[in-house]
Amino acid sequence: MSSKCQQVVIQSLWQQPEPNVLRVLLLDRHVLAKRRWRTPVGEELEVIYNLSSATAHGQLLLGSDGHCYKIQQTTEGVIVIPMPQSLEMAAKLGWYLGNQHLGIEVRENELVLEDVHTLARSLEKIGIPFKKRVDVFLCALHSSHSH
Repeated sequence: MSSKCQQVVIQSLWQQPEPNVLRVLLLDRHVLAKRRWRTPVGEELEVIYNLSSATAHGQLLLGSDGHCYKIQQTTEGVIVIPMPQSLEMAAKLGWYLGNQHLGIEVRENELVLEDVHTLARSLEKIGIPFKKRVDVFLCALHSSHSH
């Protein structure tokens, strides 16, 4: 960033209702999982995040300039699996996905996973229906689990 760039430090969560005027910060989920990051907003502003916990899609933040900043997570390629209608398919899917150790987002009518290139081929091979699309993927990061 140039020396003419204004820096705004995120001080805390925004504690009021969402204002009509706010600044949107477009970030990917990997950045949002961090407790420290910087992002340019146009050519003249840089936002610095350094709080004790990660932030998330839709969260409102208070900047040192008094403005409200709204987090908007970027979209990415995902694999979408419809919720199984049979117990047999549910068991097969649960076994398969559990053995993959992938991040997963459970929605009302579907399961959403990161579009990993080998996953689609594998799902086709074992007969699990899916489709690909671009969407906001709101899974918890899998870093808390290890073997």
